[in-house]
Amino acid sequence: MCLFFLLNLGSCGSKDSYKFWGESMVGVMSGAVWVSQGTGVLPSGLNNALILLPSAISCPLLTETEDFKAQCLGFANDKITTSPGKYLRRYLGLCQFEGAIQPSWFRTFHRIEFPSEAICEAINSSAGGLTAANIGANSLIGQTIKINFGLGANGDQQNIAFSQKGHVQYLWTDFPTGFLEAKIGGIEVEFNAINERVINLKGVQVKNFIPKNEEINNPEILYGDIVSIGALNVLALSSDRTISSIQAGDRKFERDDASLDFQWGESHPMEVKFSGSTPVILTGAKIRTQYNNTGMLSLSEVTQDLRFGNLNCCWPTSGQITTQFNSLYILPTVRRKTFETEIVDFTSECGQISLTQSGGNSADEVPARTLTLDQCF
Repeated sequence: MCLFFLLNLGSCGSKDSYKFWGESMVGVMSGAVWVSQGTGVLPSGLNNALILLPSAISCPLLTETEDFKAQCLGFANDKITTSPGKYLRRYLGLCQFEGAIQPSWFRTFHRIEFPSEAICEAINSSAGGLTAANIGANSLIGQTIKINFGLGANGDQQNIAFSQKGHVQYLWTDFPTGFLEAKIGGIEVEFNAINERVINLKGVQVKNFIPKNEEINNPEILYGDIVSIGALNVLALSSDRTISSIQAGDRKFERDDASLDFQWGESHPMEVKFSGSTPVILTGAKIRTQYNNTGMLSLSEVTQDLRFGNLNCCWPTSGQITTQFNSLYILPTVRRKTFETEIVDFTSECGQISLTQSGGNSADEVPARTLTLDQCF
């Protein structure tokens, strides 16, 4: 299963001493594709827990049936209400599922805003969710849905994954984040046709933590908000990233003097088309990542179409992304060498990539190598 975000768990997802700096960004992009088709994270019917990818799942701490079902509810004062409305709400608390490339435990609270309550109810009660037939039948062509991940009714941060290595990842979209340019708003999906959509990442924040002393084998101790968990002194922050699509009017951050900075004249969202049942992110999408805890800034572009050819894999199975790190800010390092460019090529084997990192001169070149991404959320 890729319960929404294949969010890699950032700095700890690759089985290698090298680091794939763009892993969270790819996870967010991929998750946005999966969530906008079929059942995605949408359950079918009130008490079913349909999973996007085949997998066993159990939620031993879920005792309330209301928690396990999706409902179309209202939203006011930054909280889901108990009255009917156009926001599809779903909460899964401390669930576990199997699979070599999947985290051991997760919990998620998310809401999807539909154009109307009627459409929300129709999609929620359908057998297929956001299928081509249901998109057409419910007049979603030309319409936009908005997906957000944020706080539960009790104020806890509800989106969390525990990796098989004891690492922990939090994700949310309800707060403005970004050390250079504040972003907020989650994911917007506009349906241009039954098998075509435009996806804008308005703002997604991903925080990754590593155990301070030993692996955390009992995730129940982390079943709360980040502030409370911080008081336990068991985790150390490893990365804090804000990920967003390039929007018209965004600053380019190409000059030292902000007053001379340019702005993007047009947006570069993810355009997704289907080849049969295979979703494809077309070349040209541009994604910015703000590395809030290190002061780095990168711009990633899909330079070869990303195809998701394996329905049992949350990562692309072909295609390429080229990332340029802004040299006006801090540059990343690998094996004590700084580099400015990171190129990732995806292969047909799920999670396997070819990674090339290079600097401004040949002395900073790091040979291409194969890595395996082993965490999905």
